[in-house]
Amino acid sequence: MIRGVLLMTTLLWGGLSSPHPRLPASPPPPSLTEVGDSARSAWQRRDLRAFLAPAGAGRLQVILPPDRQSAPITADQARALLSSYVQGTQEVKATLLGATVVDSIQGYVELNRRYRTVGIPGERESLILLGYRRGRSAWVLVEVRIAS
Repeated sequence: MIRGVLLMTTLLWGGLSSPHPRLPASPPPPSLTEVGDSARSAWQRRDLRAFLAPAGAGRLQVILPPDRQSAPITADQARALLSSYVQGTQEVKATLLGATVVDSIQGYVELNRRYRTVGIPGERESLILLGYRRGRSAWVLVEVRIAS
């Protein structure tokens, strides 16, 4: 009987202290700076689908100069609007100026866009301000604002 109790105790303690297989840890979500750099890269390549991908299936607001503000629209509608806006221009360089986490649920990214207008000499600049909300596992794009 004592031998049985010792055997059970050994099995119990051995089972509790034995290493259990762990699930691999999921990578942390990208930081706002990483999200901003991805946006910068996508804009530089003129890949508007990738640029707007962080909006997901949600709606976002687009504000273009001179103060043309859209109602909240889908990413596909925003892509069409931005595509029309950049038509006739060539990207020179897009630079990430900053990424600021405002609080636990919102943040902003600021990009500088240098571009040429086809047929007109010289370069121009504009600011692209991106508003994000923190989702469960990623930053979600909710606003694109372009200022001349």
